[in-house]
Parts: sequence; C-alpha cells; structure tokens
Amino acid sequence: MSGLARSPFAYTVLRAVPRVERAEFINAGVIVFCRERRFLDARAGLDAARLMALAPDCDADEMAAELAGIERVARGDSAAGPIAKLPQAERFHWLASPSSTVIGRSEVHTGLTSDCKATLDHLFRTLVMTPGARLPRHLGWDRGSRLRAVPDLVGRELARIRRLHYVFQGEVNASDGPIELSFADGSVMMCDAAADWTLEFFGAAWVDPLPEPLNDLDRAYVERYGRWSAYDVTELAPYSSLSGSIVQQAIPQFNDLLELTGLVIRTQDFTLDLQQWAGELRAFVHRA
Repeated sequence: MSGLARSPFAYTVLRAVPRVERAEFINAGVIVFCRERRFLDARAGLDAARLMALAPDCDADEMAAELAGIERVARGDSAAGPIAKLPQAERFHWLASPSSTVIGRSEVHTGLTSDCKATLDHLFRTLVMTPGARLPRHLGWDRGSRLRAVPDLVGRELARIRRLHYVFQGEVNASDGPIELSFADGSVMMCDAAADWTLEFFGAAWVDPLPEPLNDLDRAYVERYGRWSAYDVTELAPYSSLSGSIVQQAIPQFNDLLELTGLVIRTQDFTLDLQQWAGELRAFVHRA
C-alpha cells in the first residue's frame, strides 16, 4: 500500500452529444466530488475536430460555452448563477444529474483518492484526452497474447522490469502505468489495468508503435496527444531489490464483487504489490 490516507470520491464524465436522437457522443470533461475533503471541481476540454467529424453541422462554440459554465458552477463562481451558490453536495447532485441535452453525463462512478486535484487531472487525461487514453494494443501483445488467467509465476527468476508511463508535453506520469516482468527463462508477463478496472495480463513484451526517429505526422501526434514510453527500472529503486529474485508466491487480490483488482508477488525478501487504481495500474515494493 502507498501509506497515504485515501478518501472516497465520486465522479461523472461530461459528454458532448451533438444530436441527442442519435445518442452519439465524445467525452468532453470530468466532474470530481469528495465530500470528506470538501472538494468539487470540473475540467472540460472539447476536441472540436473530433466533434465536427461526428456532426459537421453542430455548434461547437455553444457546447464549449456550456462546458465552461459547468466548470464555473462546480467551482462555486457566484457569477454563474444561483446553482453555484448551493453547498458542494447539492451542486454535484445537480451537475451529475442525467440530461437529454447536448451536454450529457455518464453514470456516477466512485473510487478512493489521496489527492483530489491529481485524481481530476488523471481522469481528464485518461478519459477525455484522446486518442492516447489507453495503452495501444498492437503487434506481439494484442488480444492474441492476452492471458486467460493469472500466469503461474512461482519459481521464475526476475531478470528485467520495465514500467510504461504516459508522457505529455515533457511531463512523465510516473505513478501510473503497466509493468512488464521478464524472467530468466525468457518468458514475459505484462500486467495492465483494463478498461473495466480489473487487471489483465499479456504474455509478450510491449513494442513501441512510435519508434524513433519520428516522421512529421507522428511527431505532430505526439506533440498534441503525448505517448506511452517504456522505462527499464531493473536497476532503479525500489525495483532493484527484486532483480535476480525467485518468485515464491503470486497471490491474486479480489474486490467484493470477486473481480481481480490486484496481484501480490512475493520473493524471499520483498513483495511487489500490483493494484488497480482509478483505472490505472500502480506498483509498490516493500519488504516481505
């Protein structure tokens, strides 16, 4: 565990629905509410190019203005009208209520957080920013390399560890991202958080779909959306304590619905704790 106290929070995703009768939408923002920490905020970002591709005759400026209004209400801006003056819980209830308008809402989801602002940024990056929200499935570890069950790791010697992190405008999100374990027998296990907030496993190494040198098109893509990058952390703390160790136990962790949400990998002296957190994978190393 991270050791940081975490509080329950709720969030809803804002959706741009250019033609309500067609029920087509793109994600355009996130609202996060944490009663315990007295936090309510929204972050919106309308991708006009994607919206116009979906509905060329829609009014993107009108949608952007409505989203901006939602942000002001969430933040309690007195100039945003009487709703903005309500207590936070009432404002969130109003903001998250289902609506058959051009700005829709998803169901309300819940989670735990130790940093509300970071959680809002994380959800915005992974649920709204496109198209790099999820790690791309391709080449040697697409659906064909997905494992049907937790792999049998007992007795294998850890030889290399890589973390995959999302990089956007030079900033690396070093907290989240898949982990890739390579073993002395040549086998590989990649662990990632699936879209349904469970863990999934792949039996092949990740291959970067955007290798250097980048062409002009790929460079423009990366500058706008960011990219996933792999980092060899075998010799870096805290992962260096696992290098060369033999796996003695691999214990799946389940939530109350019996969904696989964690995996504890134990060696003689240390434990690698893999946890699903808000739709992403986090890894912690501590003494066994």
